[in-house]
Amino acid sequence: MKKRSKGKNRKNKIWTNVLPLAFLMLFLAVLYSGFRQEKQEIQTDPIQGINAQSSLKGYLGKGYAYGGQDKGNSQGEQDFIQQAQTLPEPTVTPQEEKITPSPVPAVTPADPEEEIQDKTDPTPVQVTDAPTVPDPDSQTNTIVYEPSGEENSTEHEENASDQNDDRNQDGAQVPVTPAPTEAPTPTPVPEEPVNQYPTVATDLTNGETVNASYRTFYVQAKDWYGNSLSASALQITGNGQRLSSRGEPSDGIFAYRLDLAEGANTIEIRATDEEGRCTTLPVFTIYKGSEEEQQPAGSVTISIEAGTIGLGTILPAASIGFYQGEQLSSVLLRFLQTQGFDWRNDGDVSGGFYLKAIGRGGIAASAAIPQDLMDHLIAANCQLSEHDANWIGEFDFTMESGWLYFVNGEYMNVGMSAYFPADGDEIRLRFSLYSGADVGAGQTGETWGDW
Repeated sequence: MKKRSKGKNRKNKIWTNVLPLAFLMLFLAVLYSGFRQEKQEIQTDPIQGINAQSSLKGYLGKGYAYGGQDKGNSQGEQDFIQQAQTLPEPTVTPQEEKITPSPVPAVTPADPEEEIQDKTDPTPVQVTDAPTVPDPDSQTNTIVYEPSGEENSTEHEENASDQNDDRNQDGAQVPVTPAPTEAPTPTPVPEEPVNQYPTVATDLTNGETVNASYRTFYVQAKDWYGNSLSASALQITGNGQRLSSRGEPSDGIFAYRLDLAEGANTIEIRATDEEGRCTTLPVFTIYKGSEEEQQPAGSVTISIEAGTIGLGTILPAASIGFYQGEQLSSVLLRFLQTQGFDWRNDGDVSGGFYLKAIGRGGIAASAAIPQDLMDHLIAANCQLSEHDANWIGEFDFTMESGWLYFVNGEYMNVGMSAYFPADGDEIRLRFSLYSGADVGAGQTGETWGDW
């Protein structure tokens, strides 16, 4: 009985030691089996041998386009972002078997600037290649790229463009030779004309005899371009004294007056252009003859009108002769004197002449402003004034009144001493109450009518 008891106890001890060990081995086996099933195997990325792990990190190799990164395809960029967010990066354990890398195919760089950057970058990009043959049973976490036909066509066009680029052939960069620059054609320098000096014209005649107390003459000067020179460009002297312009009868023509001395008189004319070139005419010598033998050069008609104050035409048009070089101011004063009028003026007949008033006994005794004209004056806030029955002139009736003159129907905006009449001129002397607005002149920009 004792022997059987010992044997039984011994067996119980063995089972007691073996069973925990067996359970431990079984547990390890189950654990190892589960671990084998959960182990992630790296799958081949369809894009030129780049594995899924690298793709999820956003790596772009030369010549590769994936994850919607087709240039100009905004939808592709959105696809890549969504893929990177929804597909977790696989975990690789230390026990993962080592993978023998396969050679990476050589790809011609698409952009020469990228090639230069790669050559100068001291840190090369490490690419881990997946096995060339994927496991068909494990495709769960593999990104499948299926570019549309449109994307393939675009990629094909881009690759074709790269192949036709001479800078990318054989992986070599062809230096760009700058286009030859043509030497600038020198601007031809125009040959200087033989005569670039101003030209001067005058109505003076050397050696002439003038039967008058003065000689009015005209001077016109132009530069070699044909531009008229101003009065400041002219230097005119008579008997050694500098003469000033008395007026501009027409554009570029200036009038000068020399009071004649007995015997010979000299006149010198000099013109200077803006570039400093000067032309001096030979000295003119003229002689004073008998004033009694002076003959008129023509005749004009002069009328005096005051319709603005209800007097109508005070003096109908009458003829009067004028002499060579005589200014209108001189002709008018001779006319007033012969017609029995008095006058007041500023300046003198040779320059700065202004007719202030004309007078004659009772000339304005019956004057009255027409009512329709008065309405315009009131609407314009024109200040009214008193007047003398024997005079008609500036500041009479209104503070804007005065005498104006017209030549051949045209208002003349120059002083009478600056105008030299021509044979047959019709001159109208007219009285205005509001700076010409009532006689059709409109000096203030207003024209009410013609009274």
